[in-house]
Amino acid sequence: MIIKECKFSFEECEKIIKDKINEVGEIFAEIDNSKNAEKVGLSLPKDKVIIFGNPRAGTLLMQEKIEVSIDLPLRIAIWEKDGKTFLGIKMPSEIREYGITHEILKKMNEAVNYVISSIT
Repeated sequence: MIIKECKFSFEECEKIIKDKINEVGEIFAEIDNSKNAEKVGLSLPKDKVIIFGNPRAGTLLMQEKIEVSIDLPLRIAIWEKDGKTFLGIKMPSEIREYGITHEILKKMNEAVNYVISSIT
């Protein structure tokens, strides 16, 4: 997993990431771990997970090996720690553990790098 410090606030980082994701794919869901912690009387610093992808790219991989669906769509985490904002993501090429070598993995890596390059 890649972990990088963001050069913007949590809110700015989240907005930029979402805008960039929407340029290369779509957001399927968001999980606000901080808000979920509050619901059960606990606390966390700001922490969100954005679930995203490109349905065409993901489908091509699942057609090759359906088991990869456990790792798709992609996820990016954004959190605050010690007054700084960080992101974490696994690169699409890390799913090679399934024996997938489809050429779309390179394009997916490029898309992820595009999303995170503007905030780190």
